Amino acid sequence: MNYPQQPWGQQNYQQPNQYPQNQGQAGWGWGPAAAPQAIETGAERLAFLRKVYALFAASVVVSGIGALIALNFGATSAAVMYHGVPIPPLVHFFGTSPIISIIVMFGVVFGASALRRVQVVNVLALFGMALILGLVFAPNLFIAQLAASTGSTVSANPVRDAFILASLMFGGLTGYVVISKRDFSYIGGFLSMGFFVIFGAALLNIFLGSQVLSLAIASVGLILFGGYVLYDTSRILKSEDRDAVGGALTLYLDFLNIFLFILRLLGSRR
Repeated sequence: MNYPQQPWGQQNYQQPNQYPQNQGQAGWGWGPAAAPQAIETGAERLAFLRKVYALFAASVVVSGIGALIALNFGATSAAVMYHGVPIPPLVHFFGTSPIISIIVMFGVVFGASALRRVQVVNVLALFGMALILGLVFAPNLFIAQLAASTGSTVSANPVRDAFILASLMFGGLTGYVVISKRDFSYIGGFLSMGFFVIFGAALLNIFLGSQVLSLAIASVGLILFGGYVLYDTSRILKSEDRDAVGGALTLYLDFLNIFLFILRLLGSRR
């Protein structure tokens, strides 16, 4: 975020060798005369944070709309059935095409990230990404609710409970950083290593189909993206770059992964 800097030596000297009054305080930007600037900076930062979290919340809503579209579009006339339950076309397509889903997922994420500084287009790209990811991950919701209908899952309503728990976890972690103002930039390297390990294990499990490995990935991934919430929130607060769309995008991805990992745990069999 671009915090305004208090300029040095902008007083109007009446004589060439005359120093400004209160040189040790207001003259250098940290005394009483600097108070209006501090108030302005605080207001600007608060407005920036509001914009970031508003865009983040809107992205979550748009993703929910995308998932609802995938779960309901063509459901009544679906040609594919699973134990007597019709599978909506989009759910069937993304659920049976993991490679395509991964390509689409990374494509929209990288695309939205590349456009995050282009005015107007950046917001549309953010919401477009959220909508498409809602479509891509709709099969996860469908499978979890289908398993819950048999009464054999950890939660009777895994989608609802996963969203509640993810909201509480995300809100608690990001709120802690905002209130405490602690710097978590030092954990960035560990998070990067953990991400590649989790991503590699997830790719491997596409071919193995191991339930045990899947639950292990979800458990470790939940901790990993909890750390990412701390790291990304701290980075947004400390950065001089006021990139609201970029900040909302990273927080959205953190929340999405937390939700999906919790959903995997709650949707598992008892």
